[in-house]
Amino acid sequence: MSASHSECVPAGTYSIRSDQKGSLKAYLGTCVGVVLLDRISHVGGLMHLLLPEPPSPDNPWQPESYASTGLPIFIEALAAAGAQIDRLEAFVAGGALTGRLSETDLFLDIGGRTTDVVMDVLRRYGIAVKRSETGGLFNMVIEVAFAVGDCSIEPMVAAPAASDSNAKKPSREEIIQAAARIRAVPQVALKIIRMISDDYHSMIDIAAEVRQDQVISARVLSLANSAMIGWNDTIDSVDEALMVLGEKAILRLVVSASMELFFPESERGYSQCKGRLFHHAIGVGLVAEQLARVTGKSDPGVAYTAGLLHDIGKVVLDHFVAENIPLFYRLTRSGTVGLERAETEILGIGHSEAGSMLTSLWHLPGNLIEAISYHHTPEKAPSEHKLASIVCLADFLVSRFWVNREMEHHGTFEITALLDLLELSPDQIPAIVDSIAWHALSGDLNIRHEDF
Repeated sequence: MSASHSECVPAGTYSIRSDQKGSLKAYLGTCVGVVLLDRISHVGGLMHLLLPEPPSPDNPWQPESYASTGLPIFIEALAAAGAQIDRLEAFVAGGALTGRLSETDLFLDIGGRTTDVVMDVLRRYGIAVKRSETGGLFNMVIEVAFAVGDCSIEPMVAAPAASDSNAKKPSREEIIQAAARIRAVPQVALKIIRMISDDYHSMIDIAAEVRQDQVISARVLSLANSAMIGWNDTIDSVDEALMVLGEKAILRLVVSASMELFFPESERGYSQCKGRLFHHAIGVGLVAEQLARVTGKSDPGVAYTAGLLHDIGKVVLDHFVAENIPLFYRLTRSGTVGLERAETEILGIGHSEAGSMLTSLWHLPGNLIEAISYHHTPEKAPSEHKLASIVCLADFLVSRFWVNREMEHHGTFEITALLDLLELSPDQIPAIVDSIAWHALSGDLNIRHEDF
């Protein structure tokens, strides 16, 4: 199968094929994936549903995101492409809790409600469900291969074959040495991070810093002249690029581009797939920024930066995790043991503490270090519990609604206590989820214009 014909369908969208080539797939946690196939006309597709219905039924901003409105659109689009509705076969997956929640958190079974709506719509259209793997505690991947005309539904992460008989816990000194070996952050990134954190930055300041870094300058100009911007004239200076892109886009671009180099590309550590750890960081940054806007509890730029850096401690520990993957799998596969607890038991340190260690070496602002240190336990943060809570909630939502193959498990999670810290109520969760452009979190996130 040609990689060029393989497509990952983001949340809130669907894709249809009629050429019998390649495949479509979706990574699913709380979201629900629906594959519909007409084997005679060779038309089929995959829809990645986010929520059961619009939080505001009178004004659904993206109807493809919801089972109640999106699935009928998908079915009619398949019919327009040549499928016959009474010949369609359905495959349904996802809708998981992806972790045991307390009894008071059952409102978060959004996936279960989405599954119910999906089944109701399929019954209404008379479409038979050939296979359904929904609910439970595990992330799934659904994939339809058009060459063979069939659909597979599998757990996201298979059990590693390696033995853990030679597992060895690293010493504290080895962890410290690993942190010390991490390369230094480019000065332009550090300066802009501090500008954001201090709420002291201007277009003039940013332009001056960007001009001093040839790599960042080149990326800024490349983005400014891309077709996605749609600017008619050639942009040949950083100052002009800043005027076109705006301050917010440049802040994100510079920090994200600088930090991308730090995240490991290993397929054996946290990511389990090249690039996923960085993409998860970008996703949490974008969602944290939106949460900061919705709640008014933090500056959006600071929240984005804290979200981007929240898992930077994994850079320190990635090598040690790769050496102990079977142990991590055994502890976390039930969904009841969080990743931090598994790290502490196996390595003697969690990634939050490792992140605090690394960012202290980098002399980052104290509010960011504290948010990174307590992003799994914001209630313990000495002074930045609002920022840490925003990052924690963003991390939680990304793990449920924008699943990739990184190894992240929250375990037992008291979401209501977190919402209390942010002065949010449980019934606001669907609207918050709905406000996030999940489909924009796919692809090369740090250079796509719509993401900025």
